[in-house]
Amino acid sequence: MMKSIAVAMMALPVLSACATGPQPCTSEWVQWKTERIVGQFVADHRSEIGKLRDIAPVMFGPEGGLQDIAPTSMMVLTAIGALDLVLEFGNDTWPQITDAVAECAAEPDAAYIFANMLRDQGIDERAVVAIERLGALVDMAR
Repeated sequence: MMKSIAVAMMALPVLSACATGPQPCTSEWVQWKTERIVGQFVADHRSEIGKLRDIAPVMFGPEGGLQDIAPTSMMVLTAIGALDLVLEFGNDTWPQITDAVAECAAEPDAAYIFANMLRDQGIDERAVVAIERLGALVDMAR
């Protein structure tokens, strides 16, 4: 009896490790893994994302009028702090995502992932669209 309990206790860590996420290389796993990495980016950049959330509606709204001048210009995105966020995502987070899913032959879209992360964080849609148009900055080659 004691032997059975001991074997069961030793198997617990192995079984619990298997239950922490979906089966590797399934579409669910790629999404789960991507969400974990993006979640860490959000946690690490909470302040910058909060500032972007506050300033984007003003800059892209009627008062700011930037969407009429140059909605995708580097100057506009730099002014609202988005360019730095895009570059940090592209330099730090995107390589983590591509490395994580490389063995699975998955082809994630960085601009799409980044834009959805901004939407999930409540960033003004006009700013998200402007940032997403600069997808070439984020879609780094593997």
